[in-house]
Amino acid sequence: MDLEVKQVFFSYGDVLALDGMSFSANRGQIVGLVGENGAGKSTIIKNIYRYLSPDSGSITLDGKDIFSYSSGAYPVSYIPDVPVFYEELSLLEHLCFTKAIFPQGDGSINEMLDKLDMREHQNKIPAALSKGTRQKLMIAMAFMREYELLIADEPFSGLDPKQIATLKALLLEQKEKGKIILLSSHLLDVTEHICDQYVVVKNGKCLLSGSKQELLSATQLPAGSTMEAVYLRLVEQDEMSG
Repeated sequence: MDLEVKQVFFSYGDVLALDGMSFSANRGQIVGLVGENGAGKSTIIKNIYRYLSPDSGSITLDGKDIFSYSSGAYPVSYIPDVPVFYEELSLLEHLCFTKAIFPQGDGSINEMLDKLDMREHQNKIPAALSKGTRQKLMIAMAFMREYELLIADEPFSGLDPKQIATLKALLLEQKEKGKIILLSSHLLDVTEHICDQYVVVKNGKCLLSGSKQELLSATQLPAGSTMEAVYLRLVEQDEMSG
């Protein structure tokens, strides 16, 4: 197991956010992290990204505790749910800055400008960009660095259908290169055809994980049911058992 989250607990003061969270993800897979607001998705992502540190439990990448990696050697890239920029730098300067820090990354500046249709905006500062273009800039910066694990927290937010299709294609390209992709999104219809595995989260715990077929079997739903139906059935079963 290339990424393993094992019995992770985390609290914000007296509020328990992660209650023994456990799941795994392998190379060459897109793993969908599914759950309602407040379920613990962003908190576990921030622990994996090392922005936060678990109160207890372990997170390993390639069998190595993630906190044992030096800051420059931790092979993880991150698309945050809220874009963060240097407000005085143009779009192009953001890409140049990223390339200067991570020269070994696969993505080139010209490739990102063209693939994400940003060339006409390259000299604009973030305040002059639309919400969708700001999101595309965050995506480009994440793809340009070198990594083995890509964490994408609500990456489709603010994107139009064409932009969503482009991002899905980019994610599938990275999957084919053997990367691990952890994808958190409320848009289950968007993620349904690209995710290999799902981790369904509620109240800081993993309700169930597996392929769509395995989740269909667990929920006794017929073949052809949507992931939205699977998710709602799992939540219903959990509430009834609770």
